[in-house]
Amino acid sequence: MERKNSENQQALNRMVAVSRAMHEIVKTALKLANGSGPVFVDGETGTGKKLLAQMLHEEGPRKAQPLAIVRCEALSVEALDRVLFGEAHSSKIGKLEEAAEGTLLLLNLEDLGAVAQERLLTVFEQGRYRTALGETRALSCRCICTGNKKEIEKQARLGQFSADLFKRLTPSVIRMPSLSERHDDIPHLVIDILHSFAERERIEQPVVPYHYMELLMMVSWPENVRQMRNHLESVMALSEGEFNPE
Repeated sequence: MERKNSENQQALNRMVAVSRAMHEIVKTALKLANGSGPVFVDGETGTGKKLLAQMLHEEGPRKAQPLAIVRCEALSVEALDRVLFGEAHSSKIGKLEEAAEGTLLLLNLEDLGAVAQERLLTVFEQGRYRTALGETRALSCRCICTGNKKEIEKQARLGQFSADLFKRLTPSVIRMPSLSERHDDIPHLVIDILHSFAERERIEQPVVPYHYMELLMMVSWPENVRQMRNHLESVMALSEGEFNPE
């Protein structure tokens, strides 16, 4: 029990999960991490879907295996075979082969084109694929996706997204809350963002004035954590290494 509580706390710390909403998200994620079925991480732009998806891999039994990341908007018709199945002339392996016994992470599923949808559905249905060198391989990786569920459901109603593929990829769904739904996390996120910035720039971590922290907590942040991170890093850059919001 103590070991489990310790692992839970490590995951909570990594995700910055002080609010009740994020506590529940992390608890659910840790349960799903131990499985092998597909998981879909749903949420608005900038909510940290990729971070949670990576945690699902790192907290699961496949953590010692590769994590192959694919941005769905990059799977154009021209790049599709090269990215997924590799390049014969350069012997570069594709993402399916790179994932091997690990995890294939598809980012921004709503941006997946029609041809890529068809190709991936065939791979998942058959449980195998052919590499650029003509070798047939069994599909042995786990698939985790991120995206906007409402947008994909809208596309599916319009016939722009394969309903069969979406059902196959979403037996388990975790919804990342917006920043307005995890208000208690904001001070901790601010400190975490500034700590990362200070480490990257090799400067002393700045202290945020109390009145300004209160102001940050009053902002709606429609683009969520990403928008707040961009704001804080902009303040740091304009302040020349100090935190001077004026």
